[in-house]
Amino acid sequence: MAGIGSTLSIAKTAIAAQQHGLAVTGNNIANVNNPDYSLQNAEQFNRRPALYAGFLFGTGVNTSQIKQSVDSFLENRLTDEKSTLAAFEETEAYMNILEGYFDENSDASITSIMVEFWNSWHDLSDNPLGSSERVAVYEKGRNFVTRLNKADSDLANITTDINNEIHGTLDQINSFSSQIAALNVQITGLEANRSANDLRDQRNALLDKLGMLINIDTFDQTNGSIIVNAANGSTLVNGVDYYHLTKADDRIMWQGSYGADMDITDKISGGKLAGWLEMRDEIIPKFSNELDVLAREMIWA
Repeated sequence: MAGIGSTLSIAKTAIAAQQHGLAVTGNNIANVNNPDYSLQNAEQFNRRPALYAGFLFGTGVNTSQIKQSVDSFLENRLTDEKSTLAAFEETEAYMNILEGYFDENSDASITSIMVEFWNSWHDLSDNPLGSSERVAVYEKGRNFVTRLNKADSDLANITTDINNEIHGTLDQINSFSSQIAALNVQITGLEANRSANDLRDQRNALLDKLGMLINIDTFDQTNGSIIVNAANGSTLVNGVDYYHLTKADDRIMWQGSYGADMDITDKISGGKLAGWLEMRDEIIPKFSNELDVLAREMIWA
């Protein structure tokens, strides 16, 4: 059988492997409240056996790598759901603002002021020559026009606010894309020899933030880098390269490799951008159109 030296060597490798495992476990516990940290595991493998007295004897265990315990499929699904939720939350936030502007329970609501206007006409019809009734019609009519103009102005202000939000968010998206590309460079360089777990955590945190702004798809590459596509398959990050999103008038443009711009506005389906675009391009125009219809009906009534 193998000598005492071999036995001690096996014990030494076992102790070292267990120390590695304890260090990883301690690091996992230390980062339990870190939302950007991914659980790590010490992966171990049996060492090459040695031939002794015609038999192959095991020579112990080594730690092969410290690897993240990440389910890419679940992570991508979670990013998708967060992106969808972010869109709903932004739409809801602006809908609450609109509800405040068009509060039908208020005495200053369009309906209340319109009722007062029609009541003044009713009073005038009962007393066509009454000066106070005529003044009331004029005042109530002016109040109604002022209220419609204010409503139109409120809608315009919301649109301006949304456009400002979009502009600032495009800068954030471009910044995140740049940082992810830079991390791709670092990760591919380090993972030739070891696992770049901390850098991967940083990259995943940026992907999470990016997905809150715009719907994305990610594709892992064998060298450790990732490809990040946004709406309509427009690439934001491809290895070390990244591409900008810009704003042209009210459209969101993707700048490709050779400076060719592509309009992706209608393809954005998730993230805060999607919520803002739905509000600006669908919901607010509907309110504005209803105000126009009401004004025309009042003119021709």
